[in-house]
Amino acid sequence: MKSVTLIVRQTEISRIFPNGFQLQLKDDASTFDVIKAADEETKKKCANFPVKNYHSLLHMVYHPQENRFYKQVAIQAHAKSKPFLAIREALKMSLPNESTIFLIPHGGCQTDWEEPAT
Repeated sequence: MKSVTLIVRQTEISRIFPNGFQLQLKDDASTFDVIKAADEETKKKCANFPVKNYHSLLHMVYHPQENRFYKQVAIQAHAKSKPFLAIREALKMSLPNESTIFLIPHGGCQTDWEEPAT
């Protein structure tokens, strides 16, 4: 098992999880798995996903037809063993233990905007 912290910088989610998500995942877990696990934690606390017009965090950030993050999503990650993890380009790579991911579903400096796939 590995320990991963996910910090989501989005008002409705941050109100419910002010310290982020502290997750224990399988050793081969990826960023994709982290986001899915965060959605499971959200479902346990909320009857409905807290961000209007979205079904889940994965729905907010992931383009399923193109297997990538939406352009407006800002994401950064690091681990004790690596100061920078290129997870935007490798969404399904296995993360090191004790990784921390910062996720901003609506990055403010983005000029391109994509609507989520339904």
